[in-house]
Amino acid sequence: MTKITHSLIPLIVLMGVCFIFTSGCTGGEPSPPADDSPPADVVGPGQDPNYADSYYWLSLPSAEKAVDVFYVYPTVSSNATGFMDVTGDEERALAQGIFTAQASVYEPHANVFAPYYRQMSTQVKMDEGSLATDTKEFKRGAADVQEAFDYYIANLNDGRPFIIAGHSQGTMALIELIKNRFGDDDDLRNRLVAAYLIGYTVTDADLEAAGLTAAEGANDTGVVVTYNTQSPTSAGGPMLMPGAHCINPLTWTTDDTYAPASENLGARFYNDSTGAFLREVEHYCDARIDPGTGALTTTIPAGEDLDIGPYSEGVYHRYDYAFWYRNLEQNVGDRIDAFEKKT
Repeated sequence: MTKITHSLIPLIVLMGVCFIFTSGCTGGEPSPPADDSPPADVVGPGQDPNYADSYYWLSLPSAEKAVDVFYVYPTVSSNATGFMDVTGDEERALAQGIFTAQASVYEPHANVFAPYYRQMSTQVKMDEGSLATDTKEFKRGAADVQEAFDYYIANLNDGRPFIIAGHSQGTMALIELIKNRFGDDDDLRNRLVAAYLIGYTVTDADLEAAGLTAAEGANDTGVVVTYNTQSPTSAGGPMLMPGAHCINPLTWTTDDTYAPASENLGARFYNDSTGAFLREVEHYCDARIDPGTGALTTTIPAGEDLDIGPYSEGVYHRYDYAFWYRNLEQNVGDRIDAFEKKT
């Protein structure tokens, strides 16, 4: 029996009283000030990040490739203030860990930009029936993401096509971003290769507000790629809500076509909080969409003992990138190729 453990910190998102766990790795950390300390004006989580300063970027690459990725990491913070302290070494290191586990999918094909942001921490307590997106803590983190994106577009992108990508709380913030920035901006929509909004529900209303459509194949562009992974017998987790869109990352179809494990090019597992590589397994698991719930269902190999956090049986939220790693990596390249041929 193989035991896979992940020490990344959970995000508490209550729809009732629900807990969202995320997954993660070592990214391209830009050069901070020489003494590796925060700028003198930084006072803690409440200080507005200055995205003109490389200190506030988890990854700030040289633009050597023709396409960019703007990536937003999932929850890593357990800060007692309710916000991630983007100047705290421990929390910054956790963001670097998840970057390697997830954003490395995009790095072979694109320049990956990733800001630090004051995400909602696991210490936020919510009333029954409320949503994380209604809290001041989430809204401030999402505002940081939008500010970072605006700075990126104005100062770093230089007119290149781009992908936006995230997971869990990162995807939640990006959903707000596309609704607020893309709906009335033809240029942004026209330069969008795809949006990989993984690990949270994307609905028709979200897409309509953004002026975008859900992906329907392996090569369509300007579309949203989204899914939430669980076992066929799972009751599901709080990330999967009514109206969720889903695409199968093995077949790149949106119906209930079954994809055997032989179509899985490789699952890749990391320690999400440190970025340490653990193992890669070819043909790890199968995939099929449940048309009733919008879940991406899979059966993992017999004998696997995965740490799924506090969820009910078979909620594989932590593994939304890991299970489909090589298929995702290939698809990023395929969509970029399709975009370049179209333009």
